[in-house]
Amino acid sequence: MEYGIRVVLVMNRKGGSGKSTLCRALASAAVARGETVTIFDTDSSKSCLNWMRAGQTAGHWSPSVAVIHTLDAHRVAEAIDQIYEQPDQEHLILIDTFGGGSEAQDMLAVAAHRIVCPMMLSRGDLSETMETARWYLTLRQRIDRPEALASFSVILSRVPARLSETERLVAEELFRSLPACEAWLSNRSAYVRMDREGLLGVIADKTPNRGLAAHLQAAVTEAGALLDEIDQSILSPAEVA
Repeated sequence: MEYGIRVVLVMNRKGGSGKSTLCRALASAAVARGETVTIFDTDSSKSCLNWMRAGQTAGHWSPSVAVIHTLDAHRVAEAIDQIYEQPDQEHLILIDTFGGGSEAQDMLAVAAHRIVCPMMLSRGDLSETMETARWYLTLRQRIDRPEALASFSVILSRVPARLSETERLVAEELFRSLPACEAWLSNRSAYVRMDREGLLGVIADKTPNRGLAAHLQAAVTEAGALLDEIDQSILSPAEVA
């Protein structure tokens, strides 16, 4: 299925919630199926920009993926407008935001087709995710056309194969309280390697050990299922409760 140009804002007020890892995984999935990807790194740590440089150095990169670092929301908006002016294409635009909240993030949210909030299964992460959802609801009240604002959903990140009782209870409370994607990112060593070395699919293709390559490819497939769900949600948006 063709989805065209999509803008996904990755937002959580809590630092260290997995925003950059989610961007990298979605970018890996998109480029593996032949799409163009642009990541806007709006964090002063330059996490995604440094990831691109590491991937290029390791030979685990693709010319189909560009990372642009800027702290200027106006520059992001202008660059997105320039992408729209290009010929029709399959182009995934990811905006990796910094922790906290600001007017700049409000502006980026208005430009997005979908707002996703990564969250790990801890009480602290759930609390900050609730605060992020409140930011979203408040933003809906502040803007002139709330019906045009992208829908919001939570994405579980680093989900262990076996949940502890606390993690299970946190997950149940999340699904009772907020819209959440059915797909998630597991706690895989493949994502750790991705964060260090570059695009998942390229790493898998260049890994001679078949077993390790299969594990890396399984992560690409998992991230692809999540991207598919996000794309479907853009076509059929559901508002946060």
